[in-house]
Amino acid sequence: MILLQEMQAFLECLLQTTNDAVSIIDTEGNVIYWNPAAEKTYGIDSGEIIGKKIGDFFQRESIMLFQVMEGGRAVRQVYHEPRPGMHVMINAAPVLSTDNTLIGAISIERDVTQYVKLSAEMYSNPGERELSPEVFSFKPEDWKHLTAAGRMATPLLLMGEPGVGKKSLAEWLHRHNECEGNFVSVSCSAVPSGLLEAELFGYNGDEERAGKLDLAQQGSIYLKDIHVLPKRLQEKLANAMHDRRYYRSGGSAPVPLQCRIVASVAEEASREQHAGLVEELYYSFQIQHLLPLRERTQDLPELCRLFLAAASDKAGIPVPVLGSDALAALTAFDWPGNLPQLGNAMAYAVIAAQDKGEITARELPDYARLMTLTDLTQPELPLSAHSEEMERALICETLQRTKGNKAKAARQLGISRGALYYKMKQYGLDS
Repeated sequence: MILLQEMQAFLECLLQTTNDAVSIIDTEGNVIYWNPAAEKTYGIDSGEIIGKKIGDFFQRESIMLFQVMEGGRAVRQVYHEPRPGMHVMINAAPVLSTDNTLIGAISIERDVTQYVKLSAEMYSNPGERELSPEVFSFKPEDWKHLTAAGRMATPLLLMGEPGVGKKSLAEWLHRHNECEGNFVSVSCSAVPSGLLEAELFGYNGDEERAGKLDLAQQGSIYLKDIHVLPKRLQEKLANAMHDRRYYRSGGSAPVPLQCRIVASVAEEASREQHAGLVEELYYSFQIQHLLPLRERTQDLPELCRLFLAAASDKAGIPVPVLGSDALAALTAFDWPGNLPQLGNAMAYAVIAAQDKGEITARELPDYARLMTLTDLTQPELPLSAHSEEMERALICETLQRTKGNKAKAARQLGISRGALYYKMKQYGLDS
């Protein structure tokens, strides 16, 4: 069993070696711990700040920590720009003793400045990959393999979560390889099982009816949810892929198979043995896994730019720029809906920012916004607490948010309307 002294030693080592800035205050707001990462992040030695009021150094952080202690609830993923060009993400929580008595609060701040700057650079200077969202689903080495397989018309089985772009990728491969025939899409789960054979392979009876494989000749066919095909049809398709010919339902004359085949399975099927397919069919495909957006954060800036350009073109307005706080919010969100959700979010932002030219975190949909330290502490921080430069910026921001409504702006700023007029005149904002 680990002794208390040993546990304290482990904890001290953890706090000293973590790359995140850690600060701890007591219930009076006095700083009682300030780790080396905090010294590096903010340029303040522990000897200068320990024993002092946190509010003497960081007003908003002080208010946040007191709010955390008073409310008894932790806050997570709070975005803050403590100085121009510096970006941090904050987690904070109250600290309770073993008898459930409040003894202080802890703040853990991660410096994400380099990541935000890199995202902004990637957003402004797109890479050399072809401009299509689905091409970002692969690592470079996998992408080379995929394009080579596309040139060879190798059958592909695509796996991944809903919305990662499986059908879009099949369409892209069809266009990229300049196929002469049609691109044909079949949702196997949407066709009654009794009609699937005729739907795919066609029918020979009183009259001849072409199937989807006929319609895709010299082109491509995309078979969504191929795992729902009955075993007999899976075996028939596997034989067709092997022999490069097939027979229509009720027919005896062979029909040449002259299309590339791209298929996909539902996410739950991909976890089954052979992805829910008979072995002969499964081993006829080359397997490609498409990554979800939460595993492709390095691609988000370029993907956002693509979706913003498409939405702006559709709306007939100039493409807005993504602000640093918006980039921080977008990369912090895990995008469970993948590409469609990101595309919808960018379309929403284009509409919300059409008169501004820049997308901030406020123009993003509610689910993708980050709580900012300004939002969290604004009601508690009077205008008089700000420096003149911050005061002027805050007045501008509040007037913009209230669309020039001075009475509403004054209420939000916690000052009288007369004081607001005076401040506007003082800072040359009255025009």
